[in-house]
Amino acid sequence: MNDSGLLLIILGSLAWFWWDSRGVAERATIAAKSYCANTGVAFLNDTVFWRKIRFKRNGQGRIQLQRYYFFEFASDMQQRYRGEVIMIGKKVESIKMDAFRAG
Repeated sequence: MNDSGLLLIILGSLAWFWWDSRGVAERATIAAKSYCANTGVAFLNDTVFWRKIRFKRNGQGRIQLQRYYFFEFASDMQQRYRGEVIMIGKKVESIKMDAFRAG
């Protein structure tokens, strides 16, 4: 394989990773927004922010990317709190929120 073929493979892999990550982040945003609405708090900034990524086995034993995102929310519009969405592949694994004061 020549250098240009290797470069195309690397660029293609990076493009796929970016595209896949954007789709997972959009799903995490929708999940966090829904979770906040069900909890009765305000989802702030309308997005989630990437925190960490690693490989992990899913329920079937396959290795997938596990992505950690954080988001901010407010219960009384006076103080910001943090929450976390953990995605395995394209599915929500868990959503956690800091303890907050009910507004």
